[in-house]
Amino acid sequence: MKSLASDIHTRLATAQDMHDIECIASTYFLDIDGLGYSDFIVATLENKIIGIASFKQNECPELHTIAVHPNYRGKGIGALLVKELASTLCKDNERIYVRTTASGFFEKVGFVALENAIKKELWNDCIACDRFNNCKQAVMCLELRK
Repeated sequence: MKSLASDIHTRLATAQDMHDIECIASTYFLDIDGLGYSDFIVATLENKIIGIASFKQNECPELHTIAVHPNYRGKGIGALLVKELASTLCKDNERIYVRTTASGFFEKVGFVALENAIKKELWNDCIACDRFNNCKQAVMCLELRK
């Protein structure tokens, strides 16, 4: 079977991509409210969007959303998206953070787990969250400049 790696391309998203971005995000019930196309990069195969990743700079530099179409998971596309996001949309930052329930994936691409209490220092919505002590999301960090 032929490898997909050489056929996958990444690029900054355009306004025309928002429908496909919304479709992939909705597959995993991901919230992309408040994000625009300029916050995203996309992975394409034969001009079809098969993966998305977004960067958000609010309280902290955050990898906000990452998702790969279910038919293409496990093929390195998520890792490619993280790498591209870091070198394009995040290039002016020393590190990026993520809140995630998929720690294993993020560890594979270089993120390091941080203490849960750090979330309250990074995100305002964690400060008064009544579910903070039962939160399933890990906080992780990727150093971009070492």
